[in-house]
Amino acid sequence: MKTISPHEDPLAGKDFLLIEDFEAMRTVLKGLLLRCGAQRVDTARDGREATAMLAAKPYGVVMCDYNLGPGKNGQQLLEEARLKNWIGPATVWLMITAEKTSVMVSAAAEDAPDDYLLKPITESLLQTRLLKLVERKSALAGIAAAMKAQDWKRALQLCDEQLAAGTKSLAEVLRLQALLHQKLGDWPKAQALYESVLQRGPIAWAKLGLAQVRVHLNDLDGARALLQEAVREHPQYLEAYDELAGVLHTQGEGQQQVAVLERAVNLSPNSAHRQSALGVAAQAQGQRDMAERAFSRALKLTEHSAIEDLEPFLGLAKLNTEAGAPAEAQKLIATMSQRYSNSHDAHLLGKAEQVRALQALGDTAGAARLAAELVALSADETSPGAADIAARVAETLIEAQQADAATQLLHHLTHNHHDDERLLKRTQRAFESLGLGASGGELAAAARREATNAMKDGMQLMASGDHQAALESLRGAKTSMPRNARVLLNFAAVALTVVQRHGRSAALEAEARNCIATAQALRPDEPRVADLLRQLARLTQGPA
Repeated sequence: MKTISPHEDPLAGKDFLLIEDFEAMRTVLKGLLLRCGAQRVDTARDGREATAMLAAKPYGVVMCDYNLGPGKNGQQLLEEARLKNWIGPATVWLMITAEKTSVMVSAAAEDAPDDYLLKPITESLLQTRLLKLVERKSALAGIAAAMKAQDWKRALQLCDEQLAAGTKSLAEVLRLQALLHQKLGDWPKAQALYESVLQRGPIAWAKLGLAQVRVHLNDLDGARALLQEAVREHPQYLEAYDELAGVLHTQGEGQQQVAVLERAVNLSPNSAHRQSALGVAAQAQGQRDMAERAFSRALKLTEHSAIEDLEPFLGLAKLNTEAGAPAEAQKLIATMSQRYSNSHDAHLLGKAEQVRALQALGDTAGAARLAAELVALSADETSPGAADIAARVAETLIEAQQADAATQLLHHLTHNHHDDERLLKRTQRAFESLGLGASGGELAAAARREATNAMKDGMQLMASGDHQAALESLRGAKTSMPRNARVLLNFAAVALTVVQRHGRSAALEAEARNCIATAQALRPDEPRVADLLRQLARLTQGPA
């Protein structure tokens, strides 16, 4: 095959990283890359060496063997590279494997690399794939960068521009466009786009997306039917299994959820998060042996992973406590705490399992002290998903017979998340398990009234021109509900309006910035956050 001139070849300007544990194969693959048009090719022989190189230098193309010997495999390396932003939106990641079994093919594609190739690899095939991937990535780089910055409106604008110009990546742009409508909360447009794509044929990602829209609209039966079609028509589409399992869980179909996850795990047994999900589902159904196998497998798979997965530790700890071995449970929690020493979630959930273990050991006073400590720690919601973690802590405290502490935490959650119907249903179930169903419902209604009235009063005062009174009204609401994202963002919006109309105030701007940051931590995908941050940046560009 004739080598393309570097002046014509888009590969010539890219930095390549080749990760392969066998020296002879590294030499062969590097030669192939050079003949395909690459000019700068670095090599790494294992996950440890590759980690250091990825952290030190940005690469345009990474070609990585799935099996890298002891330590990290290619999938775990890709996970870590994404997590730590070592690869950018325009980086091509090509996974390679010598094994042709369906399990290995699924494993190679599990974490969605840009493509995967089976050895032996020919020069012609490699060059064709690389050129296509680099072209596609370059075309979508602007959209990907805007999405990475959570500038959903800008990303959507770029999608529109690509479609108007006649993009070669039509399917990918349409998929991103639909996803962006979801991010912006424009569910009708997302639904219309998915339905339009499905008119062209049974396209898997469109069925998954439409199912997600149906879930949002609370049409669980419709979502379930779509996902069942998706896994029947595309039996290797693992994301559809995950989504279907989630729908079945919501519908209370625990045994069917286990069956779906079992099928997915059989297709791709090397996915730690899916093994964990199977363990959780099996444990909920009382299938202890299956849960233990799944958690143990997940624990082994996470050994070299940079992705935090607490479920194997927590699940096995609970199984040990219930089997009369709370000391073994405490050892697992200690190991989890050591591995994830910087994780707030690990800290909280580990302590919750310790409460269960202490109660089982007969140390009721120690369990009560730790439960009380957990209430204060869990109520300090400063990270994404913190409300769900707090709800899980409350559920664990109920199981550990710490009703008073659990009730305090449920009160906090209901008061601060009056507009989160999904979370309110969860807290209501917890209240009912304590025999407090009626008071839980009354608390939710009172919190909703308080927040609604406070925001209504603030908006009316703004409309009447009494901006300072509006600000004080909403400041009172956020003081009362310090972890309510809607209240925080409404206060920030009013504060920025006051700054715009009455002049700069460093204190008020800082207060607004803190409110936006807290709301972003509570709800990372909330579209108002990005809009308010841009408004704040515009206001603060001038002199104070």
